[in-house]
Amino acid sequence: MEIFLNVLFLIIGMVLLIKGADFFVSGASSIAKKCKIPAMFIGLTVVALGTSLPELSVGLASAIKHNVDMPVGNIVGSNMMNMLLILGIVVLIRPIPVHKSSKKIDFPFLIGITVLLMLFCADTYLNGGEANVITRTESIIFLAVLIIYITLLVLNAKKERQTQSYEMPEALEQKVKEEQALSAKEVDNKKKKRKKKEDKVLKVWQIVLCIIFGLGAVVFGAECVSSTAQLLAIKLGMSESLVGLTIVAVGTSLPELATAIVASVKGENQMALGNIIGSNVINIALILGSVGVITQISVSTTILVDMLILTACTIFFSIVCMCRKNISKWWGAIFICMYIAYMAFAIVRNYCF
Repeated sequence: MEIFLNVLFLIIGMVLLIKGADFFVSGASSIAKKCKIPAMFIGLTVVALGTSLPELSVGLASAIKHNVDMPVGNIVGSNMMNMLLILGIVVLIRPIPVHKSSKKIDFPFLIGITVLLMLFCADTYLNGGEANVITRTESIIFLAVLIIYITLLVLNAKKERQTQSYEMPEALEQKVKEEQALSAKEVDNKKKKRKKKEDKVLKVWQIVLCIIFGLGAVVFGAECVSSTAQLLAIKLGMSESLVGLTIVAVGTSLPELATAIVASVKGENQMALGNIIGSNVINIALILGSVGVITQISVSTTILVDMLILTACTIFFSIVCMCRKNISKWWGAIFICMYIAYMAFAIVRNYCF
């Protein structure tokens, strides 16, 4: 009965995390539209931040309780799931064209911050330290890197908007060609219809309610997940690091999965790819940076191995994306197989070694 109640609270917590993040993203997106922020910037920052709120809340809740294995394992598991499983599923639905600016900024930043995380955690191997830890100074560096990344995104978005030199997604190119073929009257009618859709932005009071309710649900949901996951780990003989890598990572990555699939179905593949890249950067820079400021993060040898795997997968994933104009369905299948192999390794390691 006790295990059943723990599972029930875990499910409730995950539902609150997902719905809370969904409401927050709706409110934040409406603010972005009212302020006329570019859509690409929304995907890489506002949407990515909103869908990363569950990881942030779980990390902060665990840090306050000094259970540092949970947030670190959650970040590693979430980033692996975002890159390999979620992107793999999205690509199977529709191949994704890779934006030139992503090759110049986003993927190099993703590789850089992942390698930086690995270097910060390997103290015993790199400088002969007694333990592997992420210090407060290193956490502040993560936050500084995030500020630099967002600044570059803003500057790049302004540059692209001024020069109009960006590569349009196939769906948008087709849309422009269709509009050019229409008569002036048909174009006017289409613009009126589009304007009506654009006017359907949340009102100020709705935005406030979405943000307040969203943040409240995320915080409470994080508490439910953080507390019950630890109890389940003890009852089922699982380590906290494995729970973070599996149950919590999957639960907190569901917002990215839902957002990416919806974006892909609607033809907004650039938004889906931007959300995944942005979420992975934010997971490391903002979440581990924030947790590390609260308390020094100790990294176990087990998690260090997972970080090494994450670093290798991130470099492989980024190189594949940067070397291709489109991410095909074949690569999507390969990414999914890589994720399944990693999860099998994590589970076997927990129970057999």
